[in-house]
Amino acid sequence: MSSTKNRVYELIYIVQPEASEEDRNKISDRLQKAIDEYKATAVKKEYWGSRKLAYEIKFQSSMVSKGHYFYFVIDGKPGITQELERILRQFDSVIRFMTIRYDDMEDLNALNKVQAEESAEG
Repeated sequence: MSSTKNRVYELIYIVQPEASEEDRNKISDRLQKAIDEYKATAVKKEYWGSRKLAYEIKFQSSMVSKGHYFYFVIDGKPGITQELERILRQFDSVIRFMTIRYDDMEDLNALNKVQAEESAEG
């Protein structure tokens, strides 16, 4: 029996600005349920608020220039990302999502430290 090493993932997703708080919570709760089912851990969950997008996105039949941003850091087995992305595709209010894999938490912490130092300088 082989043992698969846990990985650390960053998941960022954007929900359309018209989505109600109830709808946004439903997405977050569904993702948390999947994380629990896969015996993974949500190390960090943050709501970054409503922000202006870097560029307008054609979403459904209109152009969207703002969205609600959500950020998760997940520690789990490799199969978790496919399930989370499948879930996000099911919600019509999700505009975009992106998953980034790190080998371990030390890689993510090192990246965060460099980014913090750069923002302090500039």
